[in-house]
Amino acid sequence: MENVTRRGIRGIRDLVLVISSGKCRDICSADSFRNKRQVGRTSMAGPVGSRLHVALSVWIAICLAVFCKASEISYEDYVEMNNYLEYINRPAVTTIETEDGDIFDCVDIYKQPALDHPALRDHIIQMEPASVPDGINIEPSSYITMKTGLPDGGCPVGTVPIIRMQMEELLKAGSVSNLMNKYGRSGYSPDQLKVADHQYATASLTTQAGGSYKGTQVSINVWNPPVKRGETFSLAQLWVVNGQGQNLNTIEAGWNVYPGLYGDSATHLFVYWTADNYKKTGCYNLKCAGFVQVSRTITPGMRLPKISKSGGTQEDISLRVFWDEGTKRWWLGYHETQSSTFINVGYWPGSLFKALVRFSNRIDWGGEVVGDTTGTYPPMGSGRFPAEGFRKAAYFKQIKYIDRNLTLRNAPNNIAKLQTRPKCYKIEDKGTGSAQFGRYFFFGGPGGRCARAVTSEKPRTTTCVEDASE
Repeated sequence: MENVTRRGIRGIRDLVLVISSGKCRDICSADSFRNKRQVGRTSMAGPVGSRLHVALSVWIAICLAVFCKASEISYEDYVEMNNYLEYINRPAVTTIETEDGDIFDCVDIYKQPALDHPALRDHIIQMEPASVPDGINIEPSSYITMKTGLPDGGCPVGTVPIIRMQMEELLKAGSVSNLMNKYGRSGYSPDQLKVADHQYATASLTTQAGGSYKGTQVSINVWNPPVKRGETFSLAQLWVVNGQGQNLNTIEAGWNVYPGLYGDSATHLFVYWTADNYKKTGCYNLKCAGFVQVSRTITPGMRLPKISKSGGTQEDISLRVFWDEGTKRWWLGYHETQSSTFINVGYWPGSLFKALVRFSNRIDWGGEVVGDTTGTYPPMGSGRFPAEGFRKAAYFKQIKYIDRNLTLRNAPNNIAKLQTRPKCYKIEDKGTGSAQFGRYFFFGGPGGRCARAVTSEKPRTTTCVEDASE
């Protein structure tokens, strides 16, 4: 009875959020009122639930008649959001709340969302790779002290941390599909999507005949670019890619600022994947079945507490993605220094993909942003152009790839560059620098109103320093 009552109260609280946000649309329609009992059925049961259902139905009718005049969230969206919260928030063995107010549920490792994927039925979780590339060291997370991660060893043995999803986050996203989709709001019209498209400043390593890359390792400078209302996100990440067209497969990891995904303007660690060119498969972090979490302290979606300061201390994270032939999985490693010892965060099983199995034929590194429907884009990286250099511009350093022989190597000097809006964002390849930087480049820019232009350079050994005043 206590659980039923709690669910009923939560349903009322969430509906208050919908109404107070001014985002109800078709909730007021006749069809919606005829179907409103779905809310009661999905969240209440028994005598107490029935009484709550009656009270809630009357309350809904009165409140919606008065307040539902906006045009963003439909009744169907609300039901979908409510059901999704019931699905994604798993029963917790224990709960950890951070100083920032984030709630991490420590969930039985075999009850995490990943194992709901049809390809992962009867899946046996592997806590560490069966084999690792030459030059790579891996340690359990409990052996490494870091700024990021849950304190005191994190969740208990046998559980993994999953950030609890709140209705507020879903309301900011607009729908469950928006929450999953890397392309932002699915409600954009075709004309709006042409304006609010993705912009890049990236470097790429490709193969001409067949895939031969087993992964990558890189250190990424961490910043907190402001993303205004209406804009979607700003990020810095790595891509491991194979396939093309509708069969494009990617694995992605890095940091992002994405208010519509997290409900805040903080910088977060993230992962993403797709097996069909971002159409129906894949999602961010642990918001759908796919990525298997194994670390008890580090989880995708958590905030990165240390941010670089312009002209001051620079903060980096190091990420590694590699194919383990022994387990047939793509593993994600994380660290905050240039140490060769990484934490195993988790993995993407090879069975999730069609093209991205055993190898990739392209690796990308760099920044990506999505703006609003007026053609205004957020800053990328630090918000400064590459020509401003260290402590001003953002960078990728110690850029490495894993070859077909499972050996970790420095990226070559002749990598390709892409700048889709050079007026707003640029990339400056610096080649190989000091031992601290290794293979590196600067990237980013202030964003704003960006004229349409794309500059793409094929691999070459020399680079052109562009004027930052453009």
